[in-house]
Amino acid sequence: MRRSFLTWLLVLTTTVLVAACCGSVACECNDTYADAVGLQFSLANSQDSLRGFFPSYIDTVYLVRNPRDTTQRPRADTVALTRSRAVVFTQPIIINNATPFGLVTGRKLNAYRYTLYLAKRRRATPTYTYKLDSIQLSTRYQGDGCCTCYQNSSKKVFVTNQKGVSQQFDLTDTGGNNELKTITMERF
Repeated sequence: MRRSFLTWLLVLTTTVLVAACCGSVACECNDTYADAVGLQFSLANSQDSLRGFFPSYIDTVYLVRNPRDTTQRPRADTVALTRSRAVVFTQPIIINNATPFGLVTGRKLNAYRYTLYLAKRRRATPTYTYKLDSIQLSTRYQGDGCCTCYQNSSKKVFVTNQKGVSQQFDLTDTGGNNELKTITMERF
């Protein structure tokens, strides 16, 4: 049965109106750091120079990513992060789904283990090692009218520091704004 011209006109008008409504709405999701983990180095001071780092120690940082499921490929990825000494304490190292490593086969950062180490060269003996053993994420999509945003509801990070001590950090933004929370690393 053929539809009347009026029916087709009504369907077309409704489609255009709905598309125009959602097309004119700017979505500000603020989900850049929803899954991100920030690592911040503590600054050495004159009272306790053993706990903190000097800028010359941390201008080059190596980060190794290994899949948690060892049967998967790729094996290990390594990236060298070189920063100027002026920003090593003001800008944290950010590990996210696609930063500093590329997004591989849709796996998020919780599918990997990470090791951060300090050394003069890539294959030299590390002077400092910090391991992110496990990252647990709980996320969901939150819709509001025409906008659908990514929302992190839980972010827990399990680490092993230089001394071999295991710790757990809850980096969940309790305000629900997906802001970056950092872990402060101490030398000793």
